[in-house]
Amino acid sequence: MLKLVSVLAAGWVGMGGWAVVTIQELPEYFVAGRPYTIEFKVRQHGHNLLSDLEPTLIVRNGSNEQQIAAKAKSPGTYAATFTAPAGGPLTLTIKSGFGASNLQLYPAPVVAAGARAPTISAVDRGRALFIAKGCNACHTNSDLVDRPDNQQIKVGPELGARGLARDYVMQKMKNPKSEIMPDLGLNDAEINAIASFLTAGGTAATGGGGR
Repeated sequence: MLKLVSVLAAGWVGMGGWAVVTIQELPEYFVAGRPYTIEFKVRQHGHNLLSDLEPTLIVRNGSNEQQIAAKAKSPGTYAATFTAPAGGPLTLTIKSGFGASNLQLYPAPVVAAGARAPTISAVDRGRALFIAKGCNACHTNSDLVDRPDNQQIKVGPELGARGLARDYVMQKMKNPKSEIMPDLGLNDAEINAIASFLTAGGTAATGGGGR
């Protein structure tokens, strides 16, 4: 039975039944009462932008839940706007409208208007971005704590506890040069944060042959 399930799963993936959701800009935290627009892309096989979908953004705050229909902005790119509720933390989930290719983010803090911004370490920020940018769909990572229950395709190497070299990780994100790994257009702050997360476990001198 397990062998049959594995064969069926491989066939499903081979027929194009998966995609990766990537958040364009992820807020570090939310201010209660302030409107936010979450823009994201849906990429079939990590590369091909998928249009004509009907995604939904789900905003959860304790037992409260909002569902907001996302609107298409450009090919494969969608956006949904909501007002951050008081209290927290806040959990965002994007239902892509393409099979099980959804994305749940780590819970994010909510602060009152005028309150001091919470302190978030580079490693914690990188961990949140590793999920939000869709990295965990293709790369498992044993260093993730309480990982959101998202679909994992595992077409890339495991990245946890490898002691990856920081320069290697940053170069790989800036210029993937790969038919498998897409260029997500990450900015320097995002690259630095994700590199901090991926290299927190060690300071190895070599990259180790990632895809």
